Amino acid sequence: MASQEYLATRLAANAESPQKSNWAELSDLYERRLWYQVSVKLGEVLRSSDFIQSAGGYGELYRRFVQDLESRIGAYKLAETATFLSPRIFPDNLDEQIAFLEGTRKKLKNDVAADCIVLTAIGTATLKKGNVAAVKTLLEETEKKLRGIDNVSLAHPQFYELSSEFYRLHGTYAEYFREALKYLGCVDLEKLSSEEKRGQAERLAIAAILGDDIYSFGELLVHPIIQALQNPKYEWLLKSLEAFNYGDQKAFEALKAQWLRQIPESTKLQPQMTEKLQLMGIVEMGFKRPPHERDLTFKEIAATSNVPVDQVEMLLMRALSLKLIRGDIDEKAQTFYMTWVKPRVLNMEQITKLTKNLKDWCNDVDVMERLIQLRGHEMLAAV
Repeated sequence: MASQEYLATRLAANAESPQKSNWAELSDLYERRLWYQVSVKLGEVLRSSDFIQSAGGYGELYRRFVQDLESRIGAYKLAETATFLSPRIFPDNLDEQIAFLEGTRKKLKNDVAADCIVLTAIGTATLKKGNVAAVKTLLEETEKKLRGIDNVSLAHPQFYELSSEFYRLHGTYAEYFREALKYLGCVDLEKLSSEEKRGQAERLAIAAILGDDIYSFGELLVHPIIQALQNPKYEWLLKSLEAFNYGDQKAFEALKAQWLRQIPESTKLQPQMTEKLQLMGIVEMGFKRPPHERDLTFKEIAATSNVPVDQVEMLLMRALSLKLIRGDIDEKAQTFYMTWVKPRVLNMEQITKLTKNLKDWCNDVDVMERLIQLRGHEMLAAV
């Protein structure tokens, strides 16, 4: 009854206002007990500053109307509404936000996805407080719950947004890179602003290059988010990704001054960056070679990796230990026979090269087949 009175009061107060239609629709849906439709309409008007002003503010709207709906609407809508309202009702009090959201969790009727949404919002507020250990524990708890959900839910992008932000602030480049890619795999990119896309692409590119165990750049290069770097201001980052993807040290050398200027932290990481380029150069060598030409001489590897010949074996052992390649080292003959390279996402140029190699292999098989057909009887007679 109190909610109906509030709606009637607001409708009367906004009789001459552009918000009249919104209040009239909410009142009608409430009277007809169409709770789902009420929750959908509420989600729409909550994002209108004019409507919130006509309601007397977020706090007034919650106390006089939304609170009454909490037991009537679905768990997901309740979670979505609560996470939207908490920072707006208590904009300057993170403890109040967390307490509000903890109270909401008790009303979710054991809905796992909805609980994960609220937990993620609690984690966001806790991260702002600077309680790193609590956020880490909360992330682990939420991730376990998400594993029980078969499909990608609406809780997943919010979780990965929090986890990527956590690792950006308190983790390693590699941890951030993996979590941010998961976030982009769940979120609708069209809903991100141009600035958000640019920021995500810039941070991912830097993390991919500086991350300790990131050796696959193709996934990022073909991702739509990378288009945000197609701007003269960020062209150096895009070119850097391409240089690392091919292990092209000369191309990166031309960009090194830009890195030192834009990313001062990269100064102390130069040895790791150089090694990554050398390793990617070996991977690219193996990828480019046709199947019947997988014997790489130490001199060829030294020339490509820009290392002395006597350091090639150690570099190969490093690549083998990282499972970037497989093969056999012949120290006496100073050769390496490569049998496998780590699968990775390819760009169009690399796919074209792979297609050519496959066609060459098919032609070799055809030649051998015809040879056996023509001279097979001679081979059998000789046996």
